[in-house]
Amino acid sequence: MNKIMLIITLCVSLVLTGCQSSSGVNTKDVDPTLTKSNSAQFFSKSAWQSCAIGAGVGGVGCLLLGGKPGACVASAAVGCGVMMGANYYLDSKRAEYANEEMRIDAYIQDVQKNTLEVQAVTQTAKGVLDKNLATLKVLNQQIKNSTVNTKQAQNDLTQIDANIAYLTDKLSRMKEVEKDWVSVSAKERQSGVNVSKLDKEINQLNKQIAGLEKQIDLVTQQRSAVRVG
Repeated sequence: MNKIMLIITLCVSLVLTGCQSSSGVNTKDVDPTLTKSNSAQFFSKSAWQSCAIGAGVGGVGCLLLGGKPGACVASAAVGCGVMMGANYYLDSKRAEYANEEMRIDAYIQDVQKNTLEVQAVTQTAKGVLDKNLATLKVLNQQIKNSTVNTKQAQNDLTQIDANIAYLTDKLSRMKEVEKDWVSVSAKERQSGVNVSKLDKEINQLNKQIAGLEKQIDLVTQQRSAVRVG
């Protein structure tokens, strides 16, 4: 009975988490290339909420249909990955895979999926941020020559600021995912599991996230140097 109550608590928690309101980032001024790309939903609040709601409802339904608690934990986690949170994710994988090697392989597949998602976001972001850098370079030159069109410049800067905010939000969620992976690895290591292969994949994820952060920081620095009256 305690296990059943645990899974119900888990599922209800997931549903409630998914239903929480979020201020998010105003995408009105964000470059459409970012918001309408195939990578737009990666690491977005709405995607996390949808997954949490689906996992919670699925887990409760599993129990009501007489499923075993362990299997229901795993069922609730399908598709959500570590975005559920390190503890929920870890419990689900331990319930799904008693074999340590198979469990590590499952972790690695999910880390690799997250790494590919970061790559997709980074690739889309690069084109937009390179364009923003070119715009800032032109604005700087126009300001020096006193030929700047103030209204147009302000519109350009508004979009650049929106792009930075949008991507910074993505970056923050990526770092949350990475932090959860580090936590999963640490907990498995404490249990005596060899996590060296998993740690290598987490390191690759870290490098991809750091690459995007470098791009965002560069544009942010250039943007801060531009002042239009």
